[in-house]
This record gives sequence, structure tokens and C-alpha cells, in this order.
Amino acid sequence: MKQTLLLISFCFAAAATQAQNVTQRTTATKTVFSNTVAIVVDAVKADTPLDVQAVEQITASNRVERAATATYTAGKAIVFQPGFEARAGSVFAAIVSPVSARATEASADLTVSAWPNPFQDQTTVEYKLPESSTVKHTLTDSRGVVLRQNAPTDLQPAGVYKVGVEGANLPTGVYIYQLQTGNQTKTIRLLKQ
Repeated sequence: MKQTLLLISFCFAAAATQAQNVTQRTTATKTVFSNTVAIVVDAVKADTPLDVQAVEQITASNRVERAATATYTAGKAIVFQPGFEARAGSVFAAIVSPVSARATEASADLTVSAWPNPFQDQTTVEYKLPESSTVKHTLTDSRGVVLRQNAPTDLQPAGVYKVGVEGANLPTGVYIYQLQTGNQTKTIRLLKQ
């Protein structure tokens, strides 16, 4: 019994020492914020702590590497999809707690979001054009195969637009939706359940 307690104490001491070493080598925390839903698919590496906040929900299918730090805070739910893994030696926290919405600032950047995401039959892609432009929409699968694409539209005035994306005939998986204007390109990941 004493050997077991001694071993457990040693493990905690080693983990604390390792956590201090990680803190000393890490860079600034990468913060991701969403006024609605956030989807996390990229691995969290030891050199970039990740703080994800969403007013409603976070859906995660990523990996938190050993010696990495990740904190997910959502107002309503945190959903872990198949493939999510917090490896031994990582520091991970999932917190369901109220998250205040942030006012969106006027921006000279093209913005793109989708809701619901993950989706089953249909999702709506919303984009904001900061200035008048033509817009090209492209949907590809995770291998880069183009599934749907339109020719650039006529000139659209600056503003917010919504486009429905039918997914009833798509197999379950990750898809890339790309919007391209005259001088900007934005991509988002769509998760079909």
C-alpha cells in the first residue's frame, strides 16, 4: 500500500513538474470565439494553448496532444464526436457555463459561417461581403474533389447573404465550403452527420 501511494505521489509530482515546463515553453494562447457554434477539428499541439468559447455549442472531433493545454467553454453544450481524444499528459477542460455574445465589428474582411453545423439534410451558409464583388461558391469533399461549384455571380453589393446547401445526398463526413471574391477567399469546414 505504501509503495502504491508513493508511486501515485511520484506521478503527481512528475506531472506538476512537466506542467511547469510546458508553461515555460508555451506561446500566447490561441483564442477562438463564436457567437453561435464552434467546431474544433485541428489537433492542439503543446506549443499553442487553445481556448475555445461559443455562446451556444462546441463540437469537437480533434486530438489534444500530450503536454498540450485546451479549454472549451460553451453556453449550452459541448459535444465530443468520434475521433476526439485528450491524450495522457494533456491538460483539458470542458466547461458548460454562460458565454456572452460579442458585438460584431465592422470589418474589411469577408466573413463566412454555417448553421447548423454539424448538419443532416441541409445547412445554411451565411457570408458578409465588406464591399461589392462577384462571388464564387465551391463545395469539396475532404479529399478535395469538387462536388458543387458555381460560376462567379454578377456583382453583389456589400451586405449579408445566405445560401442553402443541400446535404441529403451527401455521405457522412467533412466537407470544405469555399467562397471566393475578387480579392479574398474564405473556407469553412462543414460536418455532415
